[in-house]
Amino acid sequence: MPLSLFLNELSCQSDSGARRVDEAMAAFVATLKRLKTWQEVALVTESPLPQAELARGYLYQQWVNATPLNKERHRLILSLRSRAPGTLRGVLEAAGHDPSEVEHFHDGRRASGIGAAHLMDGMAISLPVTQKWATSWLDVDIVQLVEDDIETSQDRVRHCSTPAEADEHEAWARDTGLASLTDTSQLLSSWPEFFPSLERLPRFDRDLRALDPKWFRAARDLLADLQSTAAQHWDLARSPEPDWQNPHITPESQSRRHLCTFPDPDLDGRPATFSWHGRMTPGKGRLYFRLVPERMTFRLAFIGAKPGSDRLS
Repeated sequence: MPLSLFLNELSCQSDSGARRVDEAMAAFVATLKRLKTWQEVALVTESPLPQAELARGYLYQQWVNATPLNKERHRLILSLRSRAPGTLRGVLEAAGHDPSEVEHFHDGRRASGIGAAHLMDGMAISLPVTQKWATSWLDVDIVQLVEDDIETSQDRVRHCSTPAEADEHEAWARDTGLASLTDTSQLLSSWPEFFPSLERLPRFDRDLRALDPKWFRAARDLLADLQSTAAQHWDLARSPEPDWQNPHITPESQSRRHLCTFPDPDLDGRPATFSWHGRMTPGKGRLYFRLVPERMTFRLAFIGAKPGSDRLS
């Protein structure tokens, strides 16, 4: 399930001119690209894009037609927009929310996009046309109908308008996406999205498909820790070994290394020792891999019961 991004329509109601809007849209697209590196995203808007305004009197379609570069940016936006089932109201209704029963306000103005992000546990995204939207959180006032009575409350909504603001929500965004993966088939099909720094031997895929379900969640979390380690916590200039983001990553003992040696197609089929391993509980679950410093990746060879307790194929 993609991460839902709800366009804050209030950020499209400024009096900015075409040049300022163009600058804001460049930052907007850069933010979308940053979010896409974490997981699949779907952009939800209050109205269809061609009729949408980016500023008062300045239509989205006018921006698209302004430059060839904007047409390229439009294609990216359109690809993300197509992943959302209709406009904002349709997304809410599809999720079982009745938009007529709750209203959201920001600084006294009705805020449909921010409100939808609150209801759907998603994130609001704004055009950075003014400093007003330069924040990672937005306050929202909520007015809703509860058992024939009107109740009011306040809350905060995740938000970004630039890549730097989005970065505050990276861990949450990655966890949200990973939580939607509930079996090994989904894990493998979503691999390029969530684990681009983790390579796999063909046998690893077979092991993963045969993995005992009791280890699935632990395996998913361990893979996420390895991805974070390889992508963000490995400085070869400082040390040949990464700063492990999981406390249970260790090298195998010399006496057991023959149990974690496998032919590696990356080495023309020659055997390689995959001595680094992470542990999975309950029981003695293991994931074996080796470092590939020339590509700043980890290469995974085995996942399952501890070698020596079950025969490897």
